[in-house]
Amino acid sequence: MPGRAAFDRSLARVTASAALLLALAATGCAAQRGEGPLDVALGLSRSETARALRHHDFCPRLEAASEEEVYPRCDRPGAGFGAAWVVARYDGGRLVRLQRFERWTDEARAAERWNLLIEKRAARTPVSQEARARLLARQPIPDGTRSWAAFRAGDDLVGVYLLRPATADGPSILEEILPAR
Repeated sequence: MPGRAAFDRSLARVTASAALLLALAATGCAAQRGEGPLDVALGLSRSETARALRHHDFCPRLEAASEEEVYPRCDRPGAGFGAAWVVARYDGGRLVRLQRFERWTDEARAAERWNLLIEKRAARTPVSQEARARLLARQPIPDGTRSWAAFRAGDDLVGVYLLRPATADGPSILEEILPAR
């Protein structure tokens, strides 16, 4: 029955095409998720933190656990214009501070990226003058800060800073999550 065989081949091609489209869509969603603001709560264990950061496309290094661990951007296809890494600080095995650094070689791209982070975070929770005052009371703003915004994220404070890098390999953006205490 030649008609049936042709139909089966055609159906197989359509199914394969649909699977490819779904895979590409999932990859696109993962890339977008990695570009958004960090939504990692403080107080997580090391394994919970690693799992949460993996959702943002940051992977743990294979080294002994310490009070401060660096999570570089996971390998991903395509060329990027910037580099990113996360520094997680632990006390008693629990996450107490999280910082994402991004390095951009182009100042305009860095400003565009910072604006995007502010816009996406503000879609979740508004910019907060109270959070800004609390951050200023806890610590000085980073050297070279050109602009910054502060947010409340549950019991945590979030600062997002646009920086003027002090060195060629210095960060252009810092997003940090601190306890509000």
